[in-house]
This record gives sequence, structure tokens and C-alpha cells, in this order.
Amino acid sequence: MKKTLTYIVIGLLLSTCAKITQPSGGIKDEIPPKLIRSNPSDRQTSFNRNEIELFFDEMVQVGGVREQLIITPAIGKKFEAEARKNKVILKLNADLKENTTYTISFREAIKDITERNSAVNLKLAFSTGDNIDSLSIKGIVYDPLQDKPVKNYTVAAVVYHDTVNIFKHEAQWITFTNDKGEYTLDNMKEGNYLLYAFDDKNKNLIVDSKTESFGFIADSVVLNNEHLTINLPIVRLDSRDLKLISSRPISTYFNIRTTKGIDDYIVSYIDKKDIIYSDYEDASTIRIYNTLLDADSIPINFIASDSIGNKIDTVLNLKFDKRPSRPEKFTAKVEYLDFIKSKSVLRGQLNFSKPVNYIQYDSFYIKIDSATTITFGKDDFELTERKTQLQINKVLPKETEFTQASQPRTRTSEKAVSKEEAKPAVKTIPFNNLIIPAGSIISIEKDTANTIQNQIKTVTPENTGTLIVEVQSEESIIIQIVNKSYAVIQSSTQPKTRFDNLPPSDYYIRIIIDRNKNEKWDAGNFYTKEEPETIIFYKSEKNVPVINLKANWEVGPLLITHQ
Repeated sequence: MKKTLTYIVIGLLLSTCAKITQPSGGIKDEIPPKLIRSNPSDRQTSFNRNEIELFFDEMVQVGGVREQLIITPAIGKKFEAEARKNKVILKLNADLKENTTYTISFREAIKDITERNSAVNLKLAFSTGDNIDSLSIKGIVYDPLQDKPVKNYTVAAVVYHDTVNIFKHEAQWITFTNDKGEYTLDNMKEGNYLLYAFDDKNKNLIVDSKTESFGFIADSVVLNNEHLTINLPIVRLDSRDLKLISSRPISTYFNIRTTKGIDDYIVSYIDKKDIIYSDYEDASTIRIYNTLLDADSIPINFIASDSIGNKIDTVLNLKFDKRPSRPEKFTAKVEYLDFIKSKSVLRGQLNFSKPVNYIQYDSFYIKIDSATTITFGKDDFELTERKTQLQINKVLPKETEFTQASQPRTRTSEKAVSKEEAKPAVKTIPFNNLIIPAGSIISIEKDTANTIQNQIKTVTPENTGTLIVEVQSEESIIIQIVNKSYAVIQSSTQPKTRFDNLPPSDYYIRIIIDRNKNEKWDAGNFYTKEEPETIIFYKSEKNVPVINLKANWEVGPLLITHQ
């Protein structure tokens, strides 16, 4: 009997120490934990303790406190939280300011222990003074280039003053956007604020423009006796200073590296007018090609600027490594080659892997049939300033047709008796192809591109569509037709434009309000208090932005009004 009682006692002890788990079988628990009471209670005043208690209707657990909890105004990241059955204790570990309303949003930090259901919309507000501040700012954070809301972005506010810097100072009032890009900053007091949003990847409450997108309101936001609605466009813009990192010979080249992407640059000799051949190796590196003869070193001017106006203006000593090395291979690629039949114009673009030194334009040709060949001259082309891109724009006779079938290739007979009797294959020239023979294009490093043979695409009203767009605005505008990847297909600065020869596809119409009239979209500048230029997307009466354009269709005029 004693032995039996001993086993019963041991069993009871083990059962009390067992880990709490979800019972097997039964109905799945989908009900989130509910807050029964708290200390302080919601909207309590004159609270001056450093510890907060919350009681729930079931046993709970806490997790991801540093990422999930939002305490505003910010008190740092030293707070701690622990769960004891159905109770959560939050230790603030910070001194609270006098006469200040604090708001704590728990987001998904508190869950039940069975199905890990998060407490819904759990938020607590209390004041260390006699009053609860009740003003708010709400709105949507969105990507203006795609007209899409962004989720999980930090929206922040700090008391406005001339020296506040979102790239150096921590945010004070913060919240996060939901899946629809919506945000609300609650329980704020009257005053002037700097309002901004950013993708706080490193969770330090400071904008890192090198890796994080951000947006801001240039003027101070005045919060008085009303609630505000403010939408925030975000941009990807590196706002760090532009500085020189290095300038030195690498392999057969001379490379200039900077701390960030370069928007434009100039390299020139100080004491002579010869051309310096150069191009971008990447966004922050300029490659200079070797055109020096035997000079050991020669001074050059280097001027560079970024997209927000920072500049480098310095003198560098240009020199090259004299050790033998093999330059990179020179290639030429046809980006597109279209025959616009309605205008009898051939348009195309060639991209080169390095600057070109010589082009034999009259060696380019198109064989239409066995009796007709189109030749070219220098006036049919335009070489870009850095000599790495060639534009083709040639007017052809109105009767031109690229419809002749290509010639069959001649092959050597497989029944040849011997190698002596076998004849080499005769290479035929295909019809309706742009032919650029090998040796026609010579790079700055004196190597040549292989033969280019590229078929011509005929564009007609029957296989393309047309969009007609009219914008009513007192400001300068840019109309862009963009595809589903938001790449620009055609653009115009005229308020009424006919966009012809568009391949059948889905398109968006994007309007840029070009404040500074430089015919491009500017992403703004925090330091000069310039917000991004406004972007508007066309939407139909049913609020649909996508235009499904079919072949041989003409859509429009589509009217867009901006005030």
C-alpha cells in the first residue's frame, strides 16, 4: 500500500512540472487574448511608476519586444517585458517626462500560449500630468513612382527646429504602416512637428539613406486643435556627402571611386584640349581609358555631382600601369531596331562595352532582296557624348518593305568524295537584316566588334496601338507611358501628345509635375527642404489605372487635370 501511494505522489509531482502544451484534438483556438485590466488603466493621468502591468483572460507569452513594442515619445530600447501566466509586466527602465502623454502599442508582442494568437489592437495611453493629449496625424505612406502603398514603414515625428536632422537624430513619436500603407500617430500635443517616414531596416530609429528609402514633409506640420491627414511619398535617395575615395590605375585603366552614385561628371586635361575617353564602370566608379603615349603622369580636372547637388571639383594625376595586361573584350549589341512603316523611318540603338574611336558608317547595309541594298552615311547616326551608344535614325523610301523571305543558306554537299573535292560553305547574306561587318567599329583600345547581323522589326498600325493623352495644368509636366514593370516606354513634355506604335500590352500613364523644368523627375532634397516632384497616375472613372491596349486600337484622348 505504501509503495502504491509513493507512485501516486510521484505521478502528481511530475504532472505539475510538465510543460504546458495544446491539448490534442478538439476545436482549434482562434480567439486572441483579451485585456481584462491594466495598471495604469487606459487614459489614466498622474501616473509616475516605472512598471506597467496587464492582465488577460488566458495565459499568454511575450516575444519580439524590441521590434514589436512602440512607445511614444521614445524612451530608448532598455525596456523589458515578461509573462507570468495571464499577466504581463513591462519594465520601462527609463525616466518619464513630466506632463507628457505616453502611448504604448504592443502590436504582436503578446500572444496566447496555445495557437499563438496575437492580442488585437492592444494600445495603452497614460499621462504623467493632469491631461491626456488627444491630437493625431494619420495618412498613407506610398511609393510615388508606382502609386502603391508600402507596409511596415516607420512613420516618425519630432518637435520641429532648424537643426533637426533625420539622418542623425532619433525619432520621438513613431508608428508603423499596415498592409494598406496606413498610419496613425495618436495622443500628440499641440505644436510644430517634422513628419517623415522610412524603412528602418537596422531598427535604430535613424534614417540611413544609403540603404533605406524615406520621405518627409518639408515644412513644419502645425498640430493645434484638429486632426491632420497627411500622405507621405517615399523615395530611394542617398543623401550622404559626395566624397572621393580613390583614384589609381587598375589593370589597363585608371579608376576614380566616390562614396556614392554620380549623377554627372566631367574629366578634362588641364593644359590641352585632347579628348579623355571615359565611362561609368558602376554608379560610383569612373573608368578612364589609356590614350597616353609615354607620359608617366599628367594632371586632369575631375568634376562630379550627385542627384542632390553635392559636388567634387579637384585635380588628379592621371597615370597608367605600364605592366602588360589584356583589356576587356569589346562588344557591340543592338538594343532595338524598328522600321516605323507609317513614317518610313528606321530607328535603332547600338550599345558598346567601351568608347569607340572610329566607325565606318558606309560599311553598314541592309539587303532587301537580291537586287536592292540600302546603304548608310554618317548623317543617319548620332554618337553619344561618351561614345558608348549609337542612335540610328534613317528615312527610307516610302515604298520600302521588309517582307522578302531570307535566302536559304548554302551548305557543302555531304556526298563529297574527298577533302580536296569538298568546297567550303558559301555564306549568304540574309534579307531584311542590318549588317555591320567585323572591323567597322573600332574601340578606343583598338579592338573591333564581331560582325553584327540583326533582323529588322516592322512596326505598323495593324500590330501596334495608340494612346492620346491631354493634361490640363498650369505647370510644366512630363507625360510618361510606362509598362507593368514601370519602365518608361515613351515620354513627352507636351500637354497633349499622341503616343503611336505602342506594342499591345498593359500600360500606366504617369504625369510628373516638373517644378524646375529640367525635363526629369527629381526626388527632392531634405537639406534644402525640397520634397519630391509630384506624380499623378491616370485612373479611369472606375478608378482603374491599367490601360489594356490592343493592336490596331486608338485610346483617347484621356484627360488628366492637375490643380
